[in-house]
Amino acid sequence: MSLEDLFEDILNKYNETHSMVQIHLAYQIYVDLVFLKKWNKVEFKHNDKLIYLHAIENLNNPNNYNIVIPCKSTSIWNVESIKKMFNNLNDLPIDCKSFTLGIQDEDSSISYYELSFNTGLSDPIDSLI
Repeated sequence: MSLEDLFEDILNKYNETHSMVQIHLAYQIYVDLVFLKKWNKVEFKHNDKLIYLHAIENLNNPNNYNIVIPCKSTSIWNVESIKKMFNNLNDLPIDCKSFTLGIQDEDSSISYYELSFNTGLSDPIDSLI
């Protein structure tokens, strides 16, 4: 499937329930994970409020999945909005104790930050040490 076909497919699937901004952002995160980061399995998922990605970086460890929620760098984050994100993920068929924010900046660069329900924001620099 070409990238244009993929975009048309998700646009047709989500245009009645989600904003064009959410759809385009999810598409951009998908392209980054699949083609630039070379993750093995990335699928679009959704609920009433979110389009998110269920992603597995390495198929040798399929239990090491990530829930990636696309957002803009201009989004306003606080403890309450993070709790709402976790609550929006309650209907997942998996036990979601953490998720990753895929944050697209104004220059289209994408950064990833993992948030955990138990420990809060984890700095990506700490994970490299």
